[in-house]
Amino acid sequence: MRGKRIKSLSVALAVCMTALTFFSAPADAATPTGKRLKDVQSRVLIGTEFPSGFSTLSDSAQFLSTATPEFNLVTAENCMKWDALEPSQNNFNWNEADKLVNWAKANNYQIHGHTFVWHSQAPGWIQNLSASAMESAMNNHIDKVMGRYKGQILVWDVANEVFEENGSYRNSFWYRTMGKSFIEKAFIRARAADPSAKLIYNDYNLEYTGPKSDAAYNMLKDFKNRGIPVDGIGFQMHLDIQYAIDYDDFARNMQRFADLGLEIYVTEMDVRISSNPSSAELEKQASYYKNIIEKCMAQPAVKAIQVWGFTDKYSWVPQTFPGRDNALIFDRNYNPKPAYYAFQAALATSPTPTVVYGDLDASGSVDALDYSLIKQYLLGNITKFPAENGMIAADLDASGTVDSLDFAIMKQYLLGIISKFPAETK
Repeated sequence: MRGKRIKSLSVALAVCMTALTFFSAPADAATPTGKRLKDVQSRVLIGTEFPSGFSTLSDSAQFLSTATPEFNLVTAENCMKWDALEPSQNNFNWNEADKLVNWAKANNYQIHGHTFVWHSQAPGWIQNLSASAMESAMNNHIDKVMGRYKGQILVWDVANEVFEENGSYRNSFWYRTMGKSFIEKAFIRARAADPSAKLIYNDYNLEYTGPKSDAAYNMLKDFKNRGIPVDGIGFQMHLDIQYAIDYDDFARNMQRFADLGLEIYVTEMDVRISSNPSSAELEKQASYYKNIIEKCMAQPAVKAIQVWGFTDKYSWVPQTFPGRDNALIFDRNYNPKPAYYAFQAALATSPTPTVVYGDLDASGSVDALDYSLIKQYLLGNITKFPAENGMIAADLDASGTVDSLDFAIMKQYLLGIISKFPAETK
């Protein structure tokens, strides 16, 4: 108890000191103390969103110098959405997406692709097609985008926000034209386009049990039962301190999705407070970050935690929620907020990862996807594996390197010729 009390006092002191300087504007932003977020633990990827034109922002140097050491996963806010990539039929604009992919590769970041089928930010030309023409256009878009970035994007939001709050299907142009089949058809096409990519369903207000979360659960359970290729669920996690959270319900909800064999991704987290917050609001915001992330770190199925931007200077919140703002972990001057240190402390609760030989995507089983991943690695299409300790897990003969022998051993295992990997007997 004494150790916990000392740790609590340290966190509280950090919260108070950061709150005091929240609205100051020093010439140089304060560098966070302690380890950078991605370095606190190694089991879960820690990510952020980048806006289009991130490299040409007026303060791009400060933006990138703050973000780059903190994270190891990035999502494009807009440049990988349909209207940005394919504004007119079969005419693609790769400029901004290529910039993000190239930056990520140069800085050893994984990429979260966002998004394919969504009711919003879709160009007008696709919204009035016939069912067959719409399906053909969807297939072409998925093929072209995933083909261009094959082996380079870790996870894709294949379908985004297809449910209403009451659990009914959203009456989108997709649904009106193709019925609910557009969702599974998108997943099937995406798996064929890039077998190595993780495919997830992403939505907001799924965090707790209720009609919307139940609808997503039932859809994904049905997909699993019928062999529709889906790998995970994305909890967007847009929160507001005005609304209480049942953290235990969140943990139970994660567990039921994990029990389906799904990976869990927190994809767009932010916690809204007022436009002119008090120190008490900043502390409450920090507690939301801390409690959510602690629950995530206790759930082995959680593979990534992402914030929807990192600095309040570039946030969607004030334009969308009047009177609400300051939802992120750095302030407008790039100073770490109490929420940053709460995030940092919560990540430290991560359990020590274990090695499961052959399970290169951390799905809980060794299967054809793992075989595909080791092949992609040997061909040079990827440089690492999705699973934590993936390089160790791929070294099936414990030789110290991942090579063609490991590929052959994986094949023998999948064919049933062997039941254990050599590395497991050493």
